Amino acid sequence: MLLGIDLGTSSLRAAVVDDAGHILGMGQCEYPIAVTQPGWAEQEPETWCQAAATATRQALARSGLSKGDIAAIGLSGQMHGTVLAGETGRAMGPAVIWADARSAAQALRLNEALGLRLLSRTVGNRVAPGFMAATLAWTAEHEPERLARARWALLPKDYLRLWLTGEAASEPSDASSTLLFDIHLGFWSEDLCQAAGVSARLLPPVVSSTAVAGRLTRQAAEATGLAEGTPVVAGAADQAAQAIGNGIISPDAASVTIGTGGQLLQPCLQPQADAELRLHCFCHAVPGMWYVMAAMLSAGLSLRWLRDAVDMQGDGAYATLDREAEAAGPGAQGLLFLPYLLGERTPYTDADARGAFVGLRLRHHRGHLARSVMEGVAFALRDGLGLMSQLIPLPGTMVGSGGGARSWLWRQILADVLGLPLTTVEGEERAVVGAAMLAGVGVGRFSSFGEAREACVRYGDAATPQPGLKDTYDRLYGVYRGLYPALCQQMHELSDIERLAVSPPGE
Repeated sequence: MLLGIDLGTSSLRAAVVDDAGHILGMGQCEYPIAVTQPGWAEQEPETWCQAAATATRQALARSGLSKGDIAAIGLSGQMHGTVLAGETGRAMGPAVIWADARSAAQALRLNEALGLRLLSRTVGNRVAPGFMAATLAWTAEHEPERLARARWALLPKDYLRLWLTGEAASEPSDASSTLLFDIHLGFWSEDLCQAAGVSARLLPPVVSSTAVAGRLTRQAAEATGLAEGTPVVAGAADQAAQAIGNGIISPDAASVTIGTGGQLLQPCLQPQADAELRLHCFCHAVPGMWYVMAAMLSAGLSLRWLRDAVDMQGDGAYATLDREAEAAGPGAQGLLFLPYLLGERTPYTDADARGAFVGLRLRHHRGHLARSVMEGVAFALRDGLGLMSQLIPLPGTMVGSGGGARSWLWRQILADVLGLPLTTVEGEERAVVGAAMLAGVGVGRFSSFGEAREACVRYGDAATPQPGLKDTYDRLYGVYRGLYPALCQQMHELSDIERLAVSPPGE
């Protein structure tokens, strides 16, 4: 048996997975995002470790297996975040995660200093707030003493692996998300590190995603309930891991994910970048493969925000929102939602973009709000799909993934708005299963990624676009596309007012 661990933004999941991709036991532990100042987003790395111990013990107990039955551990994790660790391997304070916007000025400076041409031929991406390159540049400016004391700058899942094994390492899919890693040459870039104001010595060795990057220490074994010495493979960034779990290992397949954020992902045989770097291009966990990705910051998070804002509690909250959103009908009676609660990446790369409901009338109720949130997320993803189609041929079908894809209504809305059939893979938690599949390839349970896909991935029925809604959604999307340009200046002014309210001049 294999163990997959996915260190997400809102929770950590661990699952015992058999050689056919079935989850035999599942554990989960939630944790908060700390917003200590406007635009900041932090988490405590030690909380991740405690969550891993709790979730792993839950998964093992629910599987009915013993610790000796686990052949290997695979890891998946949220991308871009930064943990500074000292010589002892302990975190030196909170992690700055991907949703953090404090480094907006540093990201702008790096983009201007490096230029789109250099970024395109090295990292394949524009520097964005929350990416490690920008976060380290902010730290070099504001906390130079802390940075000087650090031994490692690690991505979230790589910090968790350090806790599990005592060994520091990264792998290409997550290393490429730092924007300090040359995705063409496959190693850390001294030039990019210098531009960010840090030394490349802070960054760990990079190994293959399926390489055994350490073994479980006695202390970690005691905490997790697993056997000391269990192999831990390098793993993958969450997007690469869910792609593996969904069978997205070649250019003829693509996925749309509604997790905390939202992503469109399609593999490619060579790095691809649009002229303005509005899309992302990262290394895949599959050797010799890359992927193009459109990313939005507040997908499932937008619906979660609405759930909490209207004070809905209990396990049936999302099902209730689904029913009410279905009754509201396509277009939510003229209500649109801009899902920029944390700023936005594709296509705007704007940390100061702000969310909005546009078109509110007295007749609108909770169901209309929920429907407009679902449709707004779909329109934001359509922005990315249009850019991707200019670089690579799109497949005929996409695979839905993430918590939002469990909603049949949201899957149908995505199919209608994107104009593509949307299927799902049988079985949930595809990033966790993908992490376990990586572990299986790493220790020889599968001879290849193709064999792992054949064994573990089974597709279900597809939601197909409804022809009668095409004109409605095309018209709504046209209105949606005009809202950001029309409101951009006001969004930025509101962000300035918010910052001044928190930090008045002279303080």
